[in-house]
Amino acid sequence: MNNPTSTPELRRARRAHMIVGAIVPLALTAIGVMLMILWLPQVPPTIAIHWSANGEVDGFGPAWSTPVLTVVLGTGLAALFSAIGFFSARAGEWGPTLRFLAALNCGVTTMLITMITGSFGLQRGLEQAEDAPSILPALGLGAAAGLALGVIAWFVQPAVSVSRHDSVAAPTSDAVALAPGERAAWLRTATMARPGMIAIVAVTVLQAALAVVTAASGGEMWWLFAGLAVLFSLLAASMCVFRVSVTDAGLRVRSAVGIPTFVIPLENVADADVVHVQPMSQFGGFGIRTGLDGRSGVVLRTGDAIQVDRHRGRPFVVTVDDASTGAALLTALADRGAAGSASSRP
Repeated sequence: MNNPTSTPELRRARRAHMIVGAIVPLALTAIGVMLMILWLPQVPPTIAIHWSANGEVDGFGPAWSTPVLTVVLGTGLAALFSAIGFFSARAGEWGPTLRFLAALNCGVTTMLITMITGSFGLQRGLEQAEDAPSILPALGLGAAAGLALGVIAWFVQPAVSVSRHDSVAAPTSDAVALAPGERAAWLRTATMARPGMIAIVAVTVLQAALAVVTAASGGEMWWLFAGLAVLFSLLAASMCVFRVSVTDAGLRVRSAVGIPTFVIPLENVADADVVHVQPMSQFGGFGIRTGLDGRSGVVLRTGDAIQVDRHRGRPFVVTVDDASTGAALLTALADRGAAGSASSRP
């Protein structure tokens, strides 16, 4: 079998992804930063950096910090999306989610750089930051530019979907022989991959630290960071570990803390297969995800997963060890239930 990482289609998709997801955002960042550096002598030492909902300035900061933060923002986003594309392609995976993420980064970065640069430029010639005009023109221009470049970025990328694991040996009801009336169950624990868990913990600790530092310095926004720390703590507790079971009741995927829980009863199981999942390229990340191909589910790591096609509802996916046994048992139970329903009809 040919290695999909060497196909011309994938090379074209990777090149386009790199251009719209990294090179264009970096170029726009460089242009914005250079303009702000040129304008730096023309703005007050302290500039307006935040406006209230009614258009009044309610936040200030040193003028030099805006181009510095813009560099961090633009390069950080470009590095993130470049890494996503690189590791997905290295794994031999590519799909519409990566295409969407590159277009999203291009649009979002365009919007932010345009808005930040515009709000900075509006303050040239002012004596004091309190006299800064409304940010609405910069917001409108940024939104329009971001939307336009995001749409263009989507269409300039080729529609390519490749995988080194397009299919895994599909289970059949014969793989698990069930005697009439026999009961069987399959239980496993699905745990989020270490990088995902580290990322959630790191963000939680960062938000908690920001809350402490902001409160200690007398800042009024400490409660926002504290709230975010609590939110990420809840996410860590509810998204990192799931109990997966296949029984006479169907497929049940339940968080270790009880919420959320997903149940697919046997009568709604049209088919159960084993598929290979690459979270970033197929679903855009880890956790409870919905892919652009219509599938949804609990995606905690790269590897095999049970995929259930439903009579009612979109396909559901859960990454779990020994997925082939779970899918085979679910298929056998669903087939037996369907046969029993058919035989009971007059």
